[in-house]
Amino acid sequence: MEKILLISKALYYPLGAGSRIAQYYFLDGLKNDVEYVICTQLPDKSHIKNIAELQKLQPNLKIYYDIKNKREFKKIAKTFFGSIYNRYFKKIISDDFIINSSPDNRQDIQYVKLINDVIEKEDIKQVQFEFYHTLDLSYAIPQKIKKIFILHEMRYKRLLLGYDSSNLPISYKNLVLGKTEVVEKAFLKNMDIVVVFNEDDAEHIKDCCPKVVVSPFGIPDEIIYKTHTSTSFNSFFFVGPEYHNPNAVGLSWFLDTIFVPNIDKMPFPVVIIGIWSRKFREKYKAYPKIIFKGYQETIEPFFENSVLINPILTGSGIRTKVLHAFANKVPVLSTRFGAECCFMEDDCSHIVFFDSVDEFCSIVSNYSDKRWTQLAQAGFDYYDRKFNKQTLLEKRIKIYSESKI
Repeated sequence: MEKILLISKALYYPLGAGSRIAQYYFLDGLKNDVEYVICTQLPDKSHIKNIAELQKLQPNLKIYYDIKNKREFKKIAKTFFGSIYNRYFKKIISDDFIINSSPDNRQDIQYVKLINDVIEKEDIKQVQFEFYHTLDLSYAIPQKIKKIFILHEMRYKRLLLGYDSSNLPISYKNLVLGKTEVVEKAFLKNMDIVVVFNEDDAEHIKDCCPKVVVSPFGIPDEIIYKTHTSTSFNSFFFVGPEYHNPNAVGLSWFLDTIFVPNIDKMPFPVVIIGIWSRKFREKYKAYPKIIFKGYQETIEPFFENSVLINPILTGSGIRTKVLHAFANKVPVLSTRFGAECCFMEDDCSHIVFFDSVDEFCSIVSNYSDKRWTQLAQAGFDYYDRKFNKQTLLEKRIKIYSESKI
């Protein structure tokens, strides 16, 4: 049985975000084939309960954690994140050029020490790093250790895609973009294997990595709720918080350009799930068909009799919310960009695209309950075919076996 040390600062549980779903899918799916050991850093003590919940679900999993230096955490939060994690603030910062203004992760000495203590204690031969905020930690471990990096999203690519939507000065955006490209590519070169979720990202980084492997994730069984397709529909819904820039840009475009100007033509209201600022919500308070539901522990109730709207215009990686809808037999309306990795040019009958006002209005005026039901089933069939669980798990195990010393 392979033994892998997982280095991640993104919480694995509960499954309320795409980052957690992507990690937990293999953590749970390979629990009988791979001995995973987690070494993470928590933002504060309030997250210890999440570690306890994860441990109950995975009793054989070894978890080591450190709590971030409180003073340092406040400093970083103030500099890079502002109020994005506080649902009660009036304004939420979503500009990637503010949130990701520095390519430096500012690692804590105590966390670096913990990682190396765990490597020695557990006799670790392979380490898997998750997300950009662990990318530089490959320099902190013994050179002989095999290093695998899971590239959930390339930061340089995300900044490039969000360049035009940022209102910051061009000179400043160029500064952030240039530094990030150089630093990110340099860090990637220090990995033995870089795992990406799609061919486009693989092509993007092939010249700066020793080895690139495409190995996507699926949806954990725990959050596949529906075994049937709805036969009647009465709402659209959008899932995601404002502080994630692609959500802020995409939903604003959809509401301002498509939904509000044509609100009398809309057959259903749109329900918005996630943390959105008071300022954003008040902008649409005059429209009863725009309903904000805030943070939800589970989105299971919203899958029934609903159509997912995915107006994403920027970002990269697998669109977890689209896959989640497919797996739960929920019909999906999406921009082409927002459905990255969820269709092929010769295989897209399972999803309906809109990239303009006219396209969206034409779709909703011509679709019936029967057609929505057919679309939902087609989405599930596509997911079942392209994201077969056994195939995805076998591919990830192969990566571990091939990277052994």
